[in-house]
Amino acid sequence: MKFLKQRSIALSIFVALFSTNTFADTLDFTTLAHGAQGSTVLVFPQATITSFGSDIYVGASGIDSEICALTAGFNCQADLQVDFTAAVNNLSFVLAGYDSGDHLDINIFSGASLLGTIARESNGLVDLSAYSNITKLYFDDSSTGAGFSYDKFQFTVANVPEPETYGMLLAGLGLLGFATRRKQA
Repeated sequence: MKFLKQRSIALSIFVALFSTNTFADTLDFTTLAHGAQGSTVLVFPQATITSFGSDIYVGASGIDSEICALTAGFNCQADLQVDFTAAVNNLSFVLAGYDSGDHLDINIFSGASLLGTIARESNGLVDLSAYSNITKLYFDDSSTGAGFSYDKFQFTVANVPEPETYGMLLAGLGLLGFATRRKQA
């Protein structure tokens, strides 16, 4: 009976350590000054944003704190990439700044694997909750208008235990097994 009790305790610890918690997060651009950022890379705790144009602009369409990738001609037509620090789920964001002739392909990646591409030609919410473990978005902007800006990135992140936690778990289970075997002998 004592062995079953120890086994159930060990199983409870195992399940607790290997289960993942998720938490909601956002990319917040409100802390940035409006205007050109003087950089093609912005680093946040949750993601790194890279412009393949001349600069990153905040407040692109004059509403909130949207960002866009500027071209040398001061349009939001350059490509942009978002590399998340950890894989995200339930991702959504807002497209704004649409002008006639704007077109955007949103490439969704998990690691090196392309999960899908979504085309957009209008403002509004982009819901990518059908995709899981997103690590990168690549915005391929082929606009002939002013181009798009991006805002209100919302997502959940799985809180996965560190590798050291797994090592401690295995060591603890080994000691528990050793103690159990020693008592039985």
